[in-house]
Amino acid sequence: MDITKDIKEIKRIIDRCTSFIVASHIDPEGDAIGSSLALYFALTNLGKKVCVYNESPLPKILNFLPGSNKIVSDIYSPDEYDCIFIVDCGDIDRVGKLSKKLEKLRIINIDHHSTNTNFGHINIVNRDASATGEVIFNFLEKLSMPITKEIAINLYTAILVDTGSFRYSSTSAESFEICSKLMKYGVEPWEVSKNVYESFPYERMKLLGLVLDTLEIFLNGRVAFMYVTKDMFKKVGASEDLTEGFVNFGRAIDGVEISVLCKEVEENVYKLSLRSKGLIDVAQLAIKLGGGGHKNAAGCTVRGSFVDVREKVMAVLKEYEEQII
Repeated sequence: MDITKDIKEIKRIIDRCTSFIVASHIDPEGDAIGSSLALYFALTNLGKKVCVYNESPLPKILNFLPGSNKIVSDIYSPDEYDCIFIVDCGDIDRVGKLSKKLEKLRIINIDHHSTNTNFGHINIVNRDASATGEVIFNFLEKLSMPITKEIAINLYTAILVDTGSFRYSSTSAESFEICSKLMKYGVEPWEVSKNVYESFPYERMKLLGLVLDTLEIFLNGRVAFMYVTKDMFKKVGASEDLTEGFVNFGRAIDGVEISVLCKEVEENVYKLSLRSKGLIDVAQLAIKLGGGGHKNAAGCTVRGSFVDVREKVMAVLKEYEEQII
């Protein structure tokens, strides 16, 4: 992918402009937030005015990230800024309400999703990268922007989370090479892993017990399906972001190829997380349901009653029955 021309144009934009927004997708995880904050520090270190935005609340396990307290969930006048970087977002609508207020802004799209729609005026999209954090790292190097410890921690976290601690098939030699370089800036892998994987609140574990109790297996044991309702959140006093990673428990079952977690977010509104072991491209399943993502990890929002949503999901899965079984 030759992005030399685009990189030169972005450098001109950064040199010329004084104020920037950095935004990522709603319901963010480590890659979205880590990539956003890394870019926030890179730009502020150049003396730029930067607003880092996400419509959704920050997952509590990411509070340790440098700069996490800088994230805002509303921008009164986005047209007061010169340019917006949108990171780790396959479609501009995934930014949320802010996406409708960007008519006057230059949009730079930095991502790695296979389903990215190239919605930016400039698009730096590497579909072979394991995480947007990798794309950001290479982007900063090409622009000769200094890497600080704060940037390194955020990028390492981004890559760690999106590779599933380097377990997923998207993990590449470059993933390890970049993380090795980031460690030289002061990243301590154990500290990051402890915060990401071993600092969960008690309520998450109680909620996990309820969710696992809904686990069902379909299509000759090849599909796992779980759900979580607002009543379940209320019962254990858990917030919605605490379901991050729950879908992987279904995928961990021997013989299961696809795992689905159905989460109630409003009455008759459900968010679906889909995971695959690699045989099926769940991004294509998600697209059929109005979403998108990666081959092995995707998601979407579906409206209707729980019964209707479940039937829609099963209907799409049945289209791939021969491949799954």
